[in-house]
Amino acid sequence: MLNKTSIFLKSDTEKTTIADKFLNWYSWVLLGYALCGRGFSYFGIGPIYIGEITLVFGLFTLSINKSIPKLLKLPHVWLLITFMVWCCLNTIPYFPIYGIDSIRDAALWYYISFALILATLLLGKPQRFLFIVAQYERFSRIFIILIPFLWLIARTLPLPTLPGSGAKIISPKTADTMTHLSGITAFFVGSSLLDFQPLLFTLMFFVNLGVVAINSNRSGTLAFLNAFFVVGLAKYKSNKIWRIVTITILIVLLVIIIKPEIFQPLIDKVLSIFIDNNERQGSKEYRIEWWTYLIKSTISDYFWTGRGFGFNLGAGTGFDPVGNGVVRSPHNGHITVLSRTGVPGFVLWLVIQLSWAGSILAKYLQCRKKGQRKWAGIFLTLLTYWVASMTVTSFEVIIEGPTGGIWLWTMYGIGLAAMQIHKRYPQIFDAEIDSGQ
Repeated sequence: MLNKTSIFLKSDTEKTTIADKFLNWYSWVLLGYALCGRGFSYFGIGPIYIGEITLVFGLFTLSINKSIPKLLKLPHVWLLITFMVWCCLNTIPYFPIYGIDSIRDAALWYYISFALILATLLLGKPQRFLFIVAQYERFSRIFIILIPFLWLIARTLPLPTLPGSGAKIISPKTADTMTHLSGITAFFVGSSLLDFQPLLFTLMFFVNLGVVAINSNRSGTLAFLNAFFVVGLAKYKSNKIWRIVTITILIVLLVIIIKPEIFQPLIDKVLSIFIDNNERQGSKEYRIEWWTYLIKSTISDYFWTGRGFGFNLGAGTGFDPVGNGVVRSPHNGHITVLSRTGVPGFVLWLVIQLSWAGSILAKYLQCRKKGQRKWAGIFLTLLTYWVASMTVTSFEVIIEGPTGGIWLWTMYGIGLAAMQIHKRYPQIFDAEIDSGQ
């Protein structure tokens, strides 16, 4: 198999193509979303922003690619296409009524196109998979070093806003940041692909936690705890995970002795998830009431098609916490899917998510059993990112927007390609090849 892999890769070293240029561009776009958050998403001229520009570029690249038949052989892809078609049928009738709002809400499903684009390009030339892994390694380094500084800058300096956005040019979202930190932690602990000095990584890990996590919201905190539990369970024998745990315990004990009140905000956020908290209880009860109404009314009155894309789920249902219809979604992506696509769409949503996660988990266990450390690390990273993202999705508007939605479907598409490439070329990482080509 090693010879087959090497021959295949060496025979596919043609000059840079449009697909390669797209992947390079796409890597920078993903970095921009991760570091600058909502501010970066408004680069462009409304309603054509950086996400839409990248999507058009990707669809054009897909249209001239000859690897689409390879993609259509994957069962997960047909589930995605079925879900997209169902959502499209619940969008088109509402466009004459709600106009651009229908298109904005439809981002929840048309961002899935990024998964299809990524999977197709990577399957068409497995060498690109090495490039993507190398780019994520670079992303991990840049993110874990820069995000604490960007976080402080965004909260201390009067930064400009882009026209029509209302968001600072640098405005990373806490839940997104914790999701990325979860994935990077899994990538560092689970594989040898992140060539980062363990002591330096551990130091930067705690700098990130100190600057970001203590100021994080409940969803970001819970997402990281869930993700870290997954990594710890999977890599409980790893020296890296125990180093992090040990240093965490020492720091916590030291802070408790010197200044215990510094942990109070974080403790309050964690406890408020499980028990009543006067400061946050109103928000929690309001959301639960809203979610309960949407679930019951959808099942009883909008079972088959939901309320469609374009309808304001806030003001339209009598739940408008801010006023003027600003809050359009109930801060729970799963309930948003149910409300807009009905029970059939929600069932499809569960199937595409759980089947993918189950397949990734199976691949991780297979690679760990065979001692394929690098592959196991990749599948663990994908699974961890999914766990963190799904946790945040349960409390935030994530999949409906580009900063979280595009990243989620990017990981989904990479996962689809990774499963097939591992099946055909399991020793791809052993091939001597420049991953940047």
